Amino acid sequence: MENIYDLIIIGLGPAGMRAAEIALSNNLKVLAFEKETIGGCCLNRGCVPTKAILHSAEIFEEMKKASITGIKTEGEIKPEISSIIKRKNDIVQKLAKAAENAFIKKGLEIIKENASVDYKNLSVNGKKAKNIIISTGSEPYELSNLKFNKKDILSSDDILNLENLPKSIAIIGSGAIGIEWARIFSSFDVNVTLIEKENSILPNFDIDIQKRILRILKMKKVKVLTGVCAQSYENKILTLDNNEKIETDIVLVAVGRKRIIPCNLTVNPDLTTNYDNIYAIGDIAAKKMLAHTASMHANCIMNKIAGKEYQITKDNLIPSVVYGSPEAASIGLIEQETDESYKIHNLPVSYLSKSWCDNKTDGFIKIITKDNLIKGAHIISPEASSLICAIQIMMNTNYSINKIKETVFAHPTYSEGIYEALKNG
Repeated sequence: MENIYDLIIIGLGPAGMRAAEIALSNNLKVLAFEKETIGGCCLNRGCVPTKAILHSAEIFEEMKKASITGIKTEGEIKPEISSIIKRKNDIVQKLAKAAENAFIKKGLEIIKENASVDYKNLSVNGKKAKNIIISTGSEPYELSNLKFNKKDILSSDDILNLENLPKSIAIIGSGAIGIEWARIFSSFDVNVTLIEKENSILPNFDIDIQKRILRILKMKKVKVLTGVCAQSYENKILTLDNNEKIETDIVLVAVGRKRIIPCNLTVNPDLTTNYDNIYAIGDIAAKKMLAHTASMHANCIMNKIAGKEYQITKDNLIPSVVYGSPEAASIGLIEQETDESYKIHNLPVSYLSKSWCDNKTDGFIKIITKDNLIKGAHIISPEASSLICAIQIMMNTNYSINKIKETVFAHPTYSEGIYEALKNG
């Protein structure tokens, strides 16, 4: 009797892992192909390793300001990049191994090799399936005039394994990746130049987040150049299209990511493809290439495979976060998309007593409302990544402004800023 799997998954990043979890919990026979380490970009080359390094940078920054809180330090305080990278590697390896062991224990078959799909016969490397999910992810986008060389023109993958801190760095691109690395390097006292081709940093974010993050970067002595493009880099000189020349030890190209879509595959907006029973989820199907978008895709497509209804979350209702101190988070409508029928509530974080206790008073909580409902929120604050999720739940459940005002928020917290913004903002 022919051995046919209920589901074959290609790629065990956030999308593939979530799909495997759901399939296994429903007693489906599942096979997964993963040519590299389980966890995909998020765990191995993105979210997790970057945040581990960012945490070291934030601790170093806090130690430099420790005297403000009554803590005295003696002797030189300096970052040791080799130890920082080792800690990052240890965290990634531990989490990847734990994930792999958990899947094996649950009965997932994993083949660590490249996958070749026979679309018409629903098979992968000769293994047949009733359904196939392709979640091959993405890779750093490379500029034709600034090819990655793993030496001084680096991708967001390459930068994770620096052996020495440079004295200076030019970062091309001011999305979340570029901003986070600008914060990391400036915290480590590296001279940072941030270059953005659009007229503002974080071009897809609310205007107040753009302005405040720009101010924070300038306070950290980051040189920010907007409305310009990098043309060439040679002999440690980066030349821009306005003929400005910047001397820099290394260049980080952080202009986004490119989908890794297998040949002959067309991905449809509903996560289906041009082949029956073959689905595409995660970065290869997303406009917002985020780990939590990938997980949402997996939930949707596993419902479809089970014959259930599913609805793909709209892009603007997927929370976006820029990490660092303070965090920036956004969901829903931005102010640039509103008219006079909307009300905008603004609360400075310094209004909250918790911010003074933590010595973190810079930021705001901004909530856009209409018809007694939240339509958007944009936050710069400690714990913004958590606050935005609370607001997302309120938006998804149509939780009214009146109900929010009746909610008892703990004090002192940053979360009570949601209530205070709606009440006083």
